[in-house]
Amino acid sequence: MLYGAQYYRPPFPGRACWRRDLAHMKELGFNCVKHWAVWNWIEREPGCFDFSELDELVALSREYGLQVVINTVPEGAPYWTYEGNEEDLYRTADGQRVAYGGPANLPSGGWPGLCMDKPEFAALVAAFIEETARHFADEPAVIAIDVWNEPHLEPMYDYRSNMLCYCRHSRAAFRAWLKGKYPSLDALNRAWYRTYSSWEQVEPPPRFGTWADMLDWRRFWLDNLAGWLKLRAGAARRGAPGKVVQTHVAYSGILGNRIVGGLGNELGDEFLLAREVDWFGLSSFPKWLMGPDHAYRHLIHNEMVAEAAHGKLFYQVELQGGAGKPGLLGGEVPDAGDVKIWNWNTISAGGKGTVYWQYAPEPAGVESPGFGLTGFAGEDTPRSLAASECAGRLNLPELDAAVRVPAENAVYASRSSDLLTFASERREEMYAGSLSGVFRAAYERGIPVRFLHEDYIGELAEATVRFLYLPLPLVLSERETEHLVRFVERGGTLVSEACPGLYRPDGLLDQEGTALGRLFGLGHREIQGLPDWGMVTACCEDGTVFAGKWYRQLVNPGQDVRVLARFEDGEAAVTERLLGKGRAVWIGTYPSYYHEHGFELDGGGKRDGTRDLLTRFMSLGGYGIIEKVEVPECESSGISLAPVVRLHRLEGEYLLTVVNHLEREARVKVWFREEQAFAGGPGKCLELTVPARDGTCARWSSSRR
Repeated sequence: MLYGAQYYRPPFPGRACWRRDLAHMKELGFNCVKHWAVWNWIEREPGCFDFSELDELVALSREYGLQVVINTVPEGAPYWTYEGNEEDLYRTADGQRVAYGGPANLPSGGWPGLCMDKPEFAALVAAFIEETARHFADEPAVIAIDVWNEPHLEPMYDYRSNMLCYCRHSRAAFRAWLKGKYPSLDALNRAWYRTYSSWEQVEPPPRFGTWADMLDWRRFWLDNLAGWLKLRAGAARRGAPGKVVQTHVAYSGILGNRIVGGLGNELGDEFLLAREVDWFGLSSFPKWLMGPDHAYRHLIHNEMVAEAAHGKLFYQVELQGGAGKPGLLGGEVPDAGDVKIWNWNTISAGGKGTVYWQYAPEPAGVESPGFGLTGFAGEDTPRSLAASECAGRLNLPELDAAVRVPAENAVYASRSSDLLTFASERREEMYAGSLSGVFRAAYERGIPVRFLHEDYIGELAEATVRFLYLPLPLVLSERETEHLVRFVERGGTLVSEACPGLYRPDGLLDQEGTALGRLFGLGHREIQGLPDWGMVTACCEDGTVFAGKWYRQLVNPGQDVRVLARFEDGEAAVTERLLGKGRAVWIGTYPSYYHEHGFELDGGGKRDGTRDLLTRFMSLGGYGIIEKVEVPECESSGISLAPVVRLHRLEGEYLLTVVNHLEREARVKVWFREEQAFAGGPGKCLELTVPARDGTCARWSSSRR
């Protein structure tokens, strides 16, 4: 397990504090520290590298038994790279050049550097990373080189209403990418509905309009950033072949901090990026960036990024240690309960530790006086003491060795559907909110659930998923449809919202309704927008009333289709089709967005009815060995809080984690299908009492004695 804090970001903290602070980290029970290697601070003249400050810090860290992660930051570029290269700055869609400056997180300036699509600049970045890695290659205290601090298209955080990058090098790289995708210019013309006569005429879309070119532009950038990461990782491996290479994302790009998306805008795709490194991590500033709902939102980000890591070591590389920075003097300060919940959220998702951002308060710039885990003089605070408690309680061999067991219930995450909502004039919040909504319905009921990404749809054949929900599934390829058909035929339960596969991956309408017909036995009639983009209600056979958002889809059910619910005008609202050993359920609207608005009309219980529908077909236990989980009813005061149950596996043993987000003590019962060899004797029920805003775990043999 890795427990510690980010410490040095030049020029802060000053040298006078180093020994005191690193010694105290050891006293807190930390075993890890992260230091930034900022390019312009180290290579002030071309080819002249000065690592003296980092050398001193690493030596002190080693003295106090702290493992070191060196975070390379070429986004703080030397100013000698700027002179004469103004044409190679990042450029927005409207032609604005992004000049070097000092952003909130880089006191030494040089941000954001030149666009990495300029080959000569990319080579300089790689050389800096390689030299840094080589310098620490034989240093035993340095365990990892983090090659990209929160990979995304760097200026986008400050230019969110615009698009990047339209410099000459990115435009050329885009054309090269298109030539790799399309066998000829004629093929591109057919795909984009254009009449280009030469490749030189092809330009990226400067505005929203047709979808085909925008989808390619966004997919290019996702691939492009993964390529930049691969270049950085390769440089680190050349410099230090024996060191771990890692990166960490600012948040799940699919979800966005406040569940408004970010894949098409900031372009950090965790599922592409995680492939290029050995370890993968997450930054989280829950009380600053995730709002009052931060306990749940932090959990879902951990769950998504853990899925992206796909078995690689995953941990919380940055976690809010002090007040965030909306406003002049900062925002809300995390309390001890926040620290405990956030740590347990990561552990429950299979994470292997927490590194705080950051140990000391930031003394200068926009981030001052925020983020410090400790006080101004290095003194302890309630949150540093809580962090110390978590390090002591959670840095255990069994938690380190435990491997998360994939839940049987899964929510499908589609890059293609997400990008389509972005191409439709930045509507990613619709997709992110839908993903979160069905996940939240399970969370509120205490039902274990996971994500399954389109990149790994082939894993449906492994039979670890028994239930799969498709939120806002506007795009389904032929390959995806085939996998989903086989999943149902083998006995799986598939539940889809309206318009599954309405569009092909290239953004063209599928007028044959392939997925709708093959999976659900339905024929498309019409899509109806709801007044003021509001909601529609429907009634199930058992009298349950649920609500959906934005649209409803009208269909013609086939002869082998059963109608389970109807809209108020009698049109089919939910249908079921038996296919092989399984069933395919279609919902004719978008109920998973319910959590954003409650869907409560005149006390009519629409929220509960919608949540019932979303979880109706799920496995209540979430895992093959668990029959059901009983948790207290979730608390709701504008937001919903509930306990979280997750199962992990050790060699010959199981480990269960329970995170209690409630403001009160929670009693959780887990019922097993067969007797388990618990420490207190065999039984079918495990009962745990979890303190308010805290977590616990239980461990037992995986076979009866």
